[in-house]
Amino acid sequence: MDSIILKTRSLLCDEISDLETDEVNAFKEYSLTLAAKFFSSKAFNAKAVQTVLHKAWNPSKGMKIQPHSDNTYSFTFKHEWDRKWVLDSRPWSVMSSHIVVRDWPPYLKLEELDFSHSPFWVRISGLPPNMMSKVNVEKLGSKLGKVLEIDFSTAGNLSWFKFLRIQVQLDYQTASHRIYQKHL
Repeated sequence: MDSIILKTRSLLCDEISDLETDEVNAFKEYSLTLAAKFFSSKAFNAKAVQTVLHKAWNPSKGMKIQPHSDNTYSFTFKHEWDRKWVLDSRPWSVMSSHIVVRDWPPYLKLEELDFSHSPFWVRISGLPPNMMSKVNVEKLGSKLGKVLEIDFSTAGNLSWFKFLRIQVQLDYQTASHRIYQKHL
């Protein structure tokens, strides 16, 4: 047994630069895969996650769920449209927990993915019509995070302006800390 352990120890390698990549097969699988991390102190049951998200996302051709460590999951869709819809419809919250969903590039290990940022849609209301410009909305949004998209379609006619929406990339850790501090 000791000799087997010694042989396997020599197989450990921190250097992967001389390994060959399999771009074709990796792209097929990972082009339809998303990674997600649940921000919660409780561990989630994979079956419950699959049931809830299958109902919420309703993938037309189905999806495969794979639990990983630390409330992290991968979701492999059978159709690109379903994967894109899940990404475009962020943010997601399930079972009272925020989920950061992101692409999983095939050249990164799951542990290397950054789950610290998440896109959020924010409403801006009460802005006078003469100040409702792309430049001003970007200034307001940049106070929260990186502005990803501005949706003026919700503003309607300037004479009965209600609100407009911006999508902002928020640092989840900082944002949740700020929200928690305000509710103390």
